[in-house]
Amino acid sequence: MRKFCILTALSIVFFTSGMEAQVSMFSKQHIDTLKQGRPTGSLYLGFYFMEDALQYLYLSATASGLVMDGRDRYEITGMINYQGLKTRSTSNTGYVYMHANFFNHKMEGGRRKMSRISLEPFTQFQFDEDRGINARWQTGVYAVPVILNKPKIRIQAGLGLLYQWDRYDLLPPDYEGWWTDQEWNSIQADIRQLDQDGEGFAGRSGVRGSAYLGFYSTFGKVFDWNLVIFYQQPFTSSFEGTPLYSRSQDFSIPYPCITLETMMSFKILSWLAMDLRYYFQHDRNQLTYYLPYYMYSITMGVYFTI
Repeated sequence: MRKFCILTALSIVFFTSGMEAQVSMFSKQHIDTLKQGRPTGSLYLGFYFMEDALQYLYLSATASGLVMDGRDRYEITGMINYQGLKTRSTSNTGYVYMHANFFNHKMEGGRRKMSRISLEPFTQFQFDEDRGINARWQTGVYAVPVILNKPKIRIQAGLGLLYQWDRYDLLPPDYEGWWTDQEWNSIQADIRQLDQDGEGFAGRSGVRGSAYLGFYSTFGKVFDWNLVIFYQQPFTSSFEGTPLYSRSQDFSIPYPCITLETMMSFKILSWLAMDLRYYFQHDRNQLTYYLPYYMYSITMGVYFTI
């Protein structure tokens, strides 16, 4: 119960701070040496203010928390990239990702031994104004077998199901003026068909199959590398049940969502590291079909670990 309260409290902190996540912000070496029942965390925060005709505040922050007991592991990560004071921006993205690994390990003679398979339930909230994702909720569960577990490297996979609910902005900011008059009239006609309540949003939900492959490694005492690739497959097209479903054969195809996230960490001190992080997501043919199919970000910063 105490660990559940810690996890809940951390999630509240991230949600109230503002709010994409899959890869663990903690190195393999750090996790392998973590003491039972001892919470740990990491934090990166950067911002700057630019005063011009629009006045922008640029903020990037990532924070993570992790705790283990004698059998299970609980982790939460939150990230936000935010630009703007007086206007919305396509640069605004963020997520909160919470998951647990039940039966993750067992203690033998005071040492932690990884299990061959664990159960991983998770919940994620994401927004991405570049692709018009006003709110995306996912919740599901993975069976997670460990493929390889050595002192310097661990490879694991996940196979499961999730439920996804999306609320899409039918015309996100910064995209007006991109099209010809004919294209703009067509887009406006589509929006009128999809915008049932006149608020400028559309929603879809459904079950998806999901799988991932995770690679966690440490090289020497100063370099760590984490890499995770996710594949999510919807069972029906996002346009099914909408007026657009019969317009094009392409709209009837249930395209998958593919996510790749990698983080390289160069340790400076036991509690301080320089991190380089790359995030990519390809998510074709959602309701805002005329917006980018993919997004990526490259982040470099100094991370503090406790």
